[in-house]
Amino acid sequence: MRTGTISSFSERSSGFIKQEGSDEELFFDASDLIDVSFTDLRIGDKLAFLVTKSLKGPYATSVRKPVPAHS
Repeated sequence: MRTGTISSFSERSSGFIKQEGSDEELFFDASDLIDVSFTDLRIGDKLAFLVTKSLKGPYATSVRKPVPAHS
């Protein structure tokens, strides 16, 4: 899975994630969230996700908050 942070939201329960190590932003939709509610998300939250390609370009799917690493 890739990781990134939420950079912005749209008015239709969707938003954009800035990928770590890249300037590319990926679209995500609330329907692609796993184990987290769209209303609980904030700009700057870190997310883990898969990248899926479509005719409109790549977008984030299987979006979730990452599990903290154990030390």
